[in-house]
Amino acid sequence: MSPTLSLRPLLEDESWRAGLVGGVAVLPFTTAAYVRTGSELALGPVFVAGLIAGYLVADPSARARAANRAGVIGVLPGLWMVADVLVFIATEVEPSVLARAAAVGFLTLFTALLFGIAVVLAAIGARVGGWLRAKTHWLRPAGITM
Repeated sequence: MSPTLSLRPLLEDESWRAGLVGGVAVLPFTTAAYVRTGSELALGPVFVAGLIAGYLVADPSARARAANRAGVIGVLPGLWMVADVLVFIATEVEPSVLARAAAVGFLTLFTALLFGIAVVLAAIGARVGGWLRAKTHWLRPAGITM
């Protein structure tokens, strides 16, 4: 008997659905920002990902999980930047093993910081999105939920 991967349980969870919608919606904008400059990654779209996820989720605890997921998904193009830096380290940094190890260590810390900042920005966006949801509840027709 082989285990099969099913996405159904993930898509039935409200926080996964909202996180995927928010994160995937901003991926083109985050990617375009990096492609345009070649050296900078805009994190404004990650805030918008959290805003979208926070607006779509009614439960505050699920809203926090959705914001985390939207932030991580929205900043995935940052891995492209990390890969570019890794190639630079492999080709341009002096051949000393210690120098390359230090550069990879700093890159690892930078990557963790990048994802941490993205999650915090998405969480702030989700709070704003939750506030907007509460203020605009009268705009949604009865019986329509996410």
